[in-house]
Amino acid sequence: MVMVFWRPQEWLFPWLFGLPLLDAVVYGSMLAMMLESQANRIRFPSSNHSIVLLGMLWFAAIMSHVVNGYFAGVQFAMREVFKVCFFSVLLVVVLDRESRLRVVGSMFVVMACMMALHAILQIRRGYGFAGLPPFWQPPSETRAGCWRSLFFGIFGDPNDLAQILATAMPFVFAIPRRMSFFPFLLCAAVVWFLWMGFETTHSRGGMIAVTVIAVTCILLKLPRSWQPWLLAAGAGLVLVLCGTKGGALLDMSARERVIFWGYGNWAFKAKPIFGIGYEMFWQVGAGRPAHNAFVTCYTEMGLFGYIPWFALLQGGMVGSWRSYHALNGVTDPAAVYLRRFTYAAMAAAAGFLGSAYFLSRTFVFPLFFMVAIMAAIPEVAAKHLPADHPPLLDWRRDVLVMGSAGAVSSIAYVYFSIIMLNRFA
Repeated sequence: MVMVFWRPQEWLFPWLFGLPLLDAVVYGSMLAMMLESQANRIRFPSSNHSIVLLGMLWFAAIMSHVVNGYFAGVQFAMREVFKVCFFSVLLVVVLDRESRLRVVGSMFVVMACMMALHAILQIRRGYGFAGLPPFWQPPSETRAGCWRSLFFGIFGDPNDLAQILATAMPFVFAIPRRMSFFPFLLCAAVVWFLWMGFETTHSRGGMIAVTVIAVTCILLKLPRSWQPWLLAAGAGLVLVLCGTKGGALLDMSARERVIFWGYGNWAFKAKPIFGIGYEMFWQVGAGRPAHNAFVTCYTEMGLFGYIPWFALLQGGMVGSWRSYHALNGVTDPAAVYLRRFTYAAMAAAAGFLGSAYFLSRTFVFPLFFMVAIMAAIPEVAAKHLPADHPPLLDWRRDVLVMGSAGAVSSIAYVYFSIIMLNRFA
């Protein structure tokens, strides 16, 4: 995780650039897990469905090229998707207690603070780490020109940097083991520092992430019975705004993205089962990415890959939501902390996914870090609940049935939102 966020080979130790550092970490971790498993030092959770879904997702990425007869693509997908899926399995296995969840959440915050410092330095003195300057965004019909900060690697775009800074903000309040007045003030100061870095990106996609985080935090504080209905009403409202105000708020670059999303929908209709192939959206996007994680996934891998990908997200959110409410009233200090951590993790994941509608973040490590966190939460929460408590996530009902239904419904939702944005753009 440190290597993913830190990216030292790209600015701190440039002589390392080009070396497969992440590959070494992943395969070294695989060897270590095999050794510890044989020594009975770790245990694979038998009831965690995310491990099966991650295996299905890896197989689907391979099949997306097999059916299209692209052997080089099969080799590429087999290698690249394996690394993401395996590391997610590794996290699910080791995140078996509150202290380890806290470490992972803290890592998000510490790394984001480093990025925020870099972003602030870029704007205030003209360059950040390794002398990297910001870049000038020319004025457009919807906003004035401005200098925008960026980081390195997968965060080498202002929108991607803004997304991860926003995602880290809820995790700040999950760092203190016990929340009181002075820890709360310290957390607020850290969030303000992250916000200062966030503002230097001038990212509209990042503002969507912050808005979704704020709405999620408010929603989770309302009565449980209200929450599903308010969520459905909010989704309907967004769809209405796409058809009325969405097009008027898009500049030329955003309108081009919407057009490419429409091309993606056409490609999906032509190959709805297995898609056009992992990392092959450039074929329909005129060499450009989709800038939409959902469109990217179902266009490239079809229903066969999109269903396990979306089921991982939906199942993680549902399991975390049930854990959050099941832990209400449990007085054990560890359970109280876990409930607060779950609250932060759900807000962070919701913000990341909200902004992913405008970013191509389908197979990036930070997303799967959060997938693993949300998959681990019900397992840890179950230790604080009575032995006769119903399972927090059922494989057949919640994953197979509702996960598949949610995936198909989300495609329909995204599809019609794109139609309305194209119509009124």
